[in-house]
Amino acid sequence: MSKPSKFVFVCINERDPEHPRPSCYPLGGADIFNALREEQGRRRNDDVKVVAALCLEACRVGPVVGVYPDDVYYGGVTEADVPGIMDHLEGGDPVNFLQIGEDDFRYKG
Repeated sequence: MSKPSKFVFVCINERDPEHPRPSCYPLGGADIFNALREEQGRRRNDDVKVVAALCLEACRVGPVVGVYPDDVYYGGVTEADVPGIMDHLEGGDPVNFLQIGEDDFRYKG
């Protein structure tokens, strides 16, 4: 296996339900992580590494997925979005309707 050229960070952070900031785990972060790993296995793509991450600091638009080195972040990701994200990772275009911007990284409680 060669060194991956892309890394996908999937937020699976879980906070206390009383915390003022939401977290990705209860919104399906772990399900997204597992779905990406399964899709990667189906496609036999060793050029991508799917990594579970703690907070990616875009809590209000979770679950959040970050793609490096592309500097693309996705928010509100569902399992249905996974094939499109994998297409992006395999050289396709980013999934525009899922992309989040700079303002999404500033938590407004």
